[in-house]
Amino acid sequence: MKILIFTSNEFFSPLIHEIISRRMLAGIVIPDYKKEFIKDIKDSGYIEDKNLFTPAVNEEQSLSEFVKSVQPDVCFVMSYPVLLKTALLHIPFKGFYNFHFGELPKYRGPDPVFWQIKTREKEATLCIHKMDEGFDTGPILIQEKVPLIPADTHASLYQKMVGYACMKLDKTIELINDPGHKLIKQPNNKEKKFPKPQIKDVSINWETMEMEEIMATVNAGNPWNKGAITKLNGNEYRILQITPANVDHNLPDDPGLIYYADDKQGVFVICKNKQLIRIDSIYASQGFISVGRIIGLGLNKGKKFESV
Repeated sequence: MKILIFTSNEFFSPLIHEIISRRMLAGIVIPDYKKEFIKDIKDSGYIEDKNLFTPAVNEEQSLSEFVKSVQPDVCFVMSYPVLLKTALLHIPFKGFYNFHFGELPKYRGPDPVFWQIKTREKEATLCIHKMDEGFDTGPILIQEKVPLIPADTHASLYQKMVGYACMKLDKTIELINDPGHKLIKQPNNKEKKFPKPQIKDVSINWETMEMEEIMATVNAGNPWNKGAITKLNGNEYRILQITPANVDHNLPDDPGLIYYADDKQGVFVICKNKQLIRIDSIYASQGFISVGRIIGLGLNKGKKFESV
């Protein structure tokens, strides 16, 4: 089987190398704006220039011509930024299969990894489905649960999902090649599509968000958004990592208040329902700052974070 890969995400490199190691790679399509990723692929020496295509995202005719020229049996889509035209999907004999890192149809949309962390799912889902003219609507080949722990960040969960996809590669190829295997049709309902995360989705509202929700927002934005957004004295900060903290006495009911701060223990902030967290790392205009230096930003006891 010859596989043509469509991707814009460097996280999929281990899966790409698994396909290369099986001598199944027909070529790779990467959007032209992913210049560093393209350079890494070229420098790897695993693919000839003629089998690497770097189109603008709105190119259609030349994309079809490239697919026809490398003659793949099947195409694998791994986080490609545009909805591919129906005519293109019919070029390879075995079609196009999308590696989607969220349960379908529940987590349709461009960033299911973010939303599964944000909504505090206990498990994430690896879903491989055949593509049709819709957005994440095609019939399912494989759908399997993946452990999601509270400490998982966007990056760690993505890496975990790619690892599971690598483990399922042989099974994926086997099922695609099996003419008797029946794909699972998705329910014909109007499931909500989760959009690309907006500012409000990666911001902290201290008055309404409990500790677990703040932690999920922080992790879901780490590292791509440099964490979750908050403000103090009009300055924006992005919290990258927090740890739940326990105290032996009653806390004031004042969400966002910096309850304790020093250069050894760190900065502790009150959340809704008198929960307490320690800020472990933060991003500010000065750069990335860890526990012992956070207090140097002026995040002192008695000051209060503003909701965004």
